[in-house]
Amino acid sequence: MKHFRVNLKPPKPQSIKEVIWSHPVLNWVKCNTDGASNGNPGISACGCLFRNANSEFLGAFAINIGLSSALLAELIGAMVAIEVAYHKGWHSIWLETDSMLVY
Repeated sequence: MKHFRVNLKPPKPQSIKEVIWSHPVLNWVKCNTDGASNGNPGISACGCLFRNANSEFLGAFAINIGLSSALLAELIGAMVAIEVAYHKGWHSIWLETDSMLVY
């Protein structure tokens, strides 16, 4: 950005929270999901990453869901993750999301 003479002034974070990823137990698949909305409601999307007990990448998805709320984006991400896991034959899954309302 310096080459284009653009000055970046990122805002200071309100707080910093350490997040540590934990791998699933043997023969389980961990599904980390998230959803987001630009406004509430607003343009929304959701996605998920799948990893095994060796932390190996098994797959992922990202879906544009159009106009929606943040909660619905989180819920759709979790529901699609469960559907994908079922169709892949992954019946022992650990679903993790950052939404307290989805639990």
